[in-house]
Amino acid sequence: MLGGLNQANTPEGLKLLLISVVATTISILVHEFGHALVGRRLGGGHASITLWAFGGLAYNQGGRFTKSGHFWRIAAGPGAGFAFFILICLLLSLAFSPRDGWALPANLLFSGGFKVSPQAAEFFLGRYPILHLLYSLLWINFWWGMVNLLPVIPLDGGRIAELFIRPQKRVHQVAIVAAGGMAIYAAVGMQSIYTTLLFGYLAYRNYQSLKEYHWQ
Repeated sequence: MLGGLNQANTPEGLKLLLISVVATTISILVHEFGHALVGRRLGGGHASITLWAFGGLAYNQGGRFTKSGHFWRIAAGPGAGFAFFILICLLLSLAFSPRDGWALPANLLFSGGFKVSPQAAEFFLGRYPILHLLYSLLWINFWWGMVNLLPVIPLDGGRIAELFIRPQKRVHQVAIVAAGGMAIYAAVGMQSIYTTLLFGYLAYRNYQSLKEYHWQ
């Protein structure tokens, strides 16, 4: 669905969908390995990763963490994605030119207009599947990483907020505001039905969790 299932009605569309699936799987594994390996380093335990329909989960069964250790374990997920993003930029710099290392990602992720080298332009001309793979990897590891840091449970930003915000019910109040705001922006600014529904659901889920405090 995220990779463009509704447009995979031609051989070319199906190829781009499969590329998106590969890029998403790689990026999710990078993210979850960040959680699992840093968790094993800081708290020990048996590290494992489970992939499922909407992403992945990293476990450190038997690990014992300090508050600081919990923070770094959680932050290591999006941190690994940002590091992967930087690695891709460095590889582009080595393959083409230092300018291409930031100009190509900037053109793909933001509004165009940044000049790239003739070598890079010639290489990607007629190689749209490779360009789509590059775009998908950059997009996921940058924008999804940023969104994942929003203070919304169960996102990583929400789990970090749980470590510092007291009383605990205030975490859900913050999450409702953040998720609701993101849902509105997704509907009006992004015109993304999927993102609107996702954050609308997360706002509702946190509202339900907040209601449980009133019954305790």
